[in-house]
Amino acid sequence: MRITAAVLREVGKPFQIEELELAPPQQNEVLVRTVVSGICHSDYSIAHGVLRAPMPIVLGHEGAGIVEQVGPGVTHLKPGDKVIGSLTPSCGECAMCKEHKHFMCVQMGALLNNCTYIDGTTRHKTLDGEDVYAMCGLASFGSHMVMPAGSAIKVPDDTALESTCLIGCGVTTGAGAALNTVKIKAGDAVAVVGCGGVGLSIIQGARIAGATNIIAVDPMPEKRELAKRMGATHVVHPFEENVQQTVRKLTGGLGVHFAFEALGRVETMEQCWGLIRPTGRAVIVGIAALNQSVRLPAAGLLAEYEIQGSCYGSSSPAVDIPRFAALYKQGDLLLDEMITQRIGLHDINRAFEEMGRGEGARSVIMYG
Repeated sequence: MRITAAVLREVGKPFQIEELELAPPQQNEVLVRTVVSGICHSDYSIAHGVLRAPMPIVLGHEGAGIVEQVGPGVTHLKPGDKVIGSLTPSCGECAMCKEHKHFMCVQMGALLNNCTYIDGTTRHKTLDGEDVYAMCGLASFGSHMVMPAGSAIKVPDDTALESTCLIGCGVTTGAGAALNTVKIKAGDAVAVVGCGGVGLSIIQGARIAGATNIIAVDPMPEKRELAKRMGATHVVHPFEENVQQTVRKLTGGLGVHFAFEALGRVETMEQCWGLIRPTGRAVIVGIAALNQSVRLPAAGLLAEYEIQGSCYGSSSPAVDIPRFAALYKQGDLLLDEMITQRIGLHDINRAFEEMGRGEGARSVIMYG
């Protein structure tokens, strides 16, 4: 079928809006009409070469929509179902899935690293027959998506996809880091460095878990205000205050139980090490360039400091995506408040420019 998509042909260059041919769903795949897609910082990282991907490619991995067709072998979905796309297909058969670590499903390697489908081939072609790659086997910057059936997470019919699409990546990554990766407890003290979409979701996860001291660090005044709306008890401007001194002052001189890095910068990853208390944990959620290294003072190890990565919120998508959608419906998870603007696909380049300047929290693409 013919679809409209934003195609990235070269790092650092604008997207081109093109018509593409999309193949029908193959074994254990589904065709989804895209209703909405979030624009995530991982998309920006690929577009600007921080993360590598083959070109040309259709980015986008926070897609939500309506199932239109199911491929052979798909029994748990049917046309008309509302679904939110997951980063991982959660195959249920690989060693990681059998250990209930679905966020590390082995099949995610082809989808995320190669930007092909699980069988190693593509589903998108230009009208001239050129292969076009698909981010995470989703490619939600297109009017339709073909995705692995395991990546299509069914949600109730009354789910507002226009906002819950963010659960597909940023919200699950952030709130999951707080609720799944480290399992914040009531009364814990938390610092969050970087208040973009993922950082704001970490703050919300901390609030939902009952943390009583939630310190948000960001230089942008509008993001600090958003952080307070999401549940931060204190906000810090990192260029006007000494972050480490301020955090320790707010925690009785000890530091926080958990310091989350949500920017993907080595310097802020190292900064988090200095914000935690003895036996505390620095949690790295942001993605740095793959050739960078983190250097930490060894003295912290004597105080049993820990550092931990968090991938996709340590989630089980089939459980956590509906769970977060329910929290949104209950009013406990704030999503509409994080959305700065809703745009059409033709406005995607402007939205990426604004993201590069650090403006706003989240933009979502609405499809007609």
